Amino acid sequence: MLRGKFRLAVAVALLVSPAGLSAQTATITGNVRSQAQAPVRGAYVAIPDLEVSTLTNDAGSFLLVVPADRARGQQETLVIRQIGYRTQEITVTVSPGVHRQDITLQEEAITLDEVVVTGTAGRQERRAQSALVASIDAARTAQVAPVTSVTNLLQARVPGVSVQQSSGTSGTAQSIRIRGAASISLSNEPLVFIDGVRADSRNRQIIDVGGQGGTRLNDLRPDDIESIEIVKGPAAATLYGADASAGVIQIITKKGRVGGGFSQSVSLEYNAFKNDWTPPANWAVCSAAFVSNPNSELCYGQAVGTVISDNPLMRYDVFEPGSFRSFSWSGRGGGENFGTYISLGADTEDGMFPNNSVDRMSGGFQFNFLPSDKVQLEAGFRLLRTVTELPNNDNNIYGYLGGGLLGNALSRGGFAQDGWYAANRQKDALAAMVARDNTLRVMPRIMVNHTPTDWFTHRFQAGGDLTRTQARRMYPKNVFGWYGTADLNSGQIAEAREAANRLTFDYLANLTHHFSDNVTADLAIGGQVITTNTDFTSATGTGLITNAAHAVASAAQRVGSQQYTEHREAGLLTQLDLSLYDRFFIQAGARLDKHSSFGVDAEAFLSPKVGFSYVISDENFWQENMPDFFGTLRLRTSYGTTGRSPTSGALRTYATAPYALVSGGGTAAGVLPQNIGNYNLKPERGSELELGFDASFLDEKVGLEVTYFNKKSQDLILNKPLPASLGFSQNVLENIGEVVNSGFEVAANLNLVTTDDFAWQFRTALATLHNEITDLGEIAPFGTMNRIREGAQVRAFHTHRLLRYEEYTTAAGETALRGIVSDTLEFVGNLLPTLEATLASTFTIKGNLQVYAQVDHKSDFYIYNNTAQFRERQMGTAEKWVRRNEVLTEEERVARFGPFITEGGDAVDLNNVNGAYIEPGDFWRLREVSLTYMLPDNLASYLFARGASVTLAGRNLWLSTKYTGSDPELYAQTTSSSREDFLTMPTPKRWVARINLQF
Repeated sequence: MLRGKFRLAVAVALLVSPAGLSAQTATITGNVRSQAQAPVRGAYVAIPDLEVSTLTNDAGSFLLVVPADRARGQQETLVIRQIGYRTQEITVTVSPGVHRQDITLQEEAITLDEVVVTGTAGRQERRAQSALVASIDAARTAQVAPVTSVTNLLQARVPGVSVQQSSGTSGTAQSIRIRGAASISLSNEPLVFIDGVRADSRNRQIIDVGGQGGTRLNDLRPDDIESIEIVKGPAAATLYGADASAGVIQIITKKGRVGGGFSQSVSLEYNAFKNDWTPPANWAVCSAAFVSNPNSELCYGQAVGTVISDNPLMRYDVFEPGSFRSFSWSGRGGGENFGTYISLGADTEDGMFPNNSVDRMSGGFQFNFLPSDKVQLEAGFRLLRTVTELPNNDNNIYGYLGGGLLGNALSRGGFAQDGWYAANRQKDALAAMVARDNTLRVMPRIMVNHTPTDWFTHRFQAGGDLTRTQARRMYPKNVFGWYGTADLNSGQIAEAREAANRLTFDYLANLTHHFSDNVTADLAIGGQVITTNTDFTSATGTGLITNAAHAVASAAQRVGSQQYTEHREAGLLTQLDLSLYDRFFIQAGARLDKHSSFGVDAEAFLSPKVGFSYVISDENFWQENMPDFFGTLRLRTSYGTTGRSPTSGALRTYATAPYALVSGGGTAAGVLPQNIGNYNLKPERGSELELGFDASFLDEKVGLEVTYFNKKSQDLILNKPLPASLGFSQNVLENIGEVVNSGFEVAANLNLVTTDDFAWQFRTALATLHNEITDLGEIAPFGTMNRIREGAQVRAFHTHRLLRYEEYTTAAGETALRGIVSDTLEFVGNLLPTLEATLASTFTIKGNLQVYAQVDHKSDFYIYNNTAQFRERQMGTAEKWVRRNEVLTEEERVARFGPFITEGGDAVDLNNVNGAYIEPGDFWRLREVSLTYMLPDNLASYLFARGASVTLAGRNLWLSTKYTGSDPELYAQTTSSSREDFLTMPTPKRWVARINLQF
């Protein structure tokens, strides 16, 4: 009954819609597809002479309505245009009624007319850019690939951009490196902007759970992202200046479409994942005491010396099935002079541990308004709410993996540990802990574009990223002695509040002058101000009356603290673009920056840029003399400087300290010297040369991008030791070091087969990296395993290298084997991969079925398997220690457990010889697989939709590696710059089901 009424209501709605008025109007509908028969979303469809237009929806379908007074049965030209495809013009008859017209667009392998908004202040066409600005079609990628986060969108899409997930625990952060590591002491994470506004992208979890933390990038939902542009090199100099040394990521969100009609999209998604990794068991040898003890479940009644094993993680069924559930709705459209985009979304992910979850809700509104042909207004508002709950795990001996992997098999049974690391470390104890971050972000934005004349245009933009985080860490009061200390067992609660505000203001003016029909100059002048302040307050209470009154104020003992920081940066910029015959372009620009970190008296610093782009294939001599299989060829080169500024270190600071009063007793406030400061401190500076070309071949069937880069980072900021007699507790920061990054980046797109029934597209990308510290000034090499020294990668792995084995006579007169190691720490392997490659392939069958797969590869890097080292050497619970005489050769035993001496005969501590645990991390991973079926129009219409698709997909389904730990991509600590696997949860396989409906 209800279903019948629903169908009747929809029928009535269709009758009163433009399509229902077919007796008076002309309605042209159809699908726009590529040669591979994949839907082309966002294509412009118009009849220019009749001033009617629309845009295709996510399913590639369009609906163009011609008013009755213009539909007289005449023939008109229908124009279909989209970046990345050749423009198509079709003659159609415009008469009253509904007419169908399907269109196929031919793809362009190299798209030089695509508009980029990142890394340029003047002309925005790609052909005019001297440096490569990489782009990701996020909306198209999210339609077919199993992505649930910004990290997924970035991972293995662009050569030179390396993304590493820190853990398989839901809600944890990632590491992003663009063209290697440019700094030793400062952050190597790129800047992130959202629609031109500086965004909070910190890896931040203000309540500690051991090693892992969340990231503010997890707050963003992929459904709201249109595209992502990445500046890897000197293109960043003009717009982003002294802080862009590690690159820039610009996230461009979806917006309204002026004149585009109105469409809606609904998406439902479900992910299932579970732990397929079997954690190693704990091993032990039964002693006489345990053989005779009835509480010892595994040893009682056995022979002395019996080898036993136990796996409490599996026995207690710690790992739970994980799931991700998502719903999103968006409405997009516009009229003659306005466009709107509205979105609502919510998703929930339950991780593989009892107290691991991520809940996200988002709502956004974007409005574009053209009050006249000279003024354009854009306004947007986005509200994000994320609640992340992380368990005690990863790099935490008191976490799930720490408690299970470091346990003692002898204690299984009637002992307090029952096979775990410490007494009463049961699953229930860990599940009872609470570590939750509740974050609310408000992101307003407004932009005004004004074009008073045809030669002058200017723009003002203001926006903010206002983050409020409320966090809680709670150990419930209990009588079971779960937490091992009286304080924690009496109950403890910590509360923290953080307010982080980032405001961006920028102005940009552009003046254009045509010296002739073939020579044009564009001069851009502007400025930018970014302010950042963070206010962090925390309090901890110990000794709860009851778990129901879980407030710090109700605790018996209370302590608190507060931290406040503020940072401002301002820059003035200019850029000149010269265009000759619209095929030879020269860019020259500079930015002058000043940062509050260096004090009011510090001098501003300059970041110049220069480069050219030459579309040589547009020359007559090329078109007349080159063979037909050559298509487009563009040559480009660019040189620019960027940098990285510290947030402190230039100014002298003091620490508060109470002191005792001689008379009257008590204390008073005092100060101690903290940092001596360095008023000559400057930003780290990077200068980069980029050379490359873009080419297409075989009638746009093959596209190729090749880039060489060479980047030298100078004035690196390092701690220089101070004499203790000066009284300062921190060493002074000075500009000393130098690091070089260089390599090649190659991306190729191939349309291997294109027919009406079958198409095969293939994409490959690879990047090489040479990263080397070339100068440390007077600073001696420092660090042990991840060492900083000249001639090696930043934080490359070093240890006392095992050179050979020799026999020796022990104190007992026996002959044994020992290892001879190097006298000093020697290089073992790289921290950063020197080769990364991606292979992706898409098959389209009958225009409705699309099969997609992506394989990811990284090589020539190492990872420290600290889990194995700790279990074998420190705890003695691993099989390779307990059964070392059975499972290892004599040489393998010595390599892991010594003894070691240097060539000079000096004994070397076991912990300084780690070559057996610094393992190659090379891997091949089947990153993504998906199967997407576009429902035929008649089935979609049964759902009252103009388009519908169903996707089944998988992520991280297969891994090939020689690494013996849990996962070669992980790192144990979110804030660490090393690569260490220590009690770290591996990335799970993920299965995805999704349905998309377009209306």
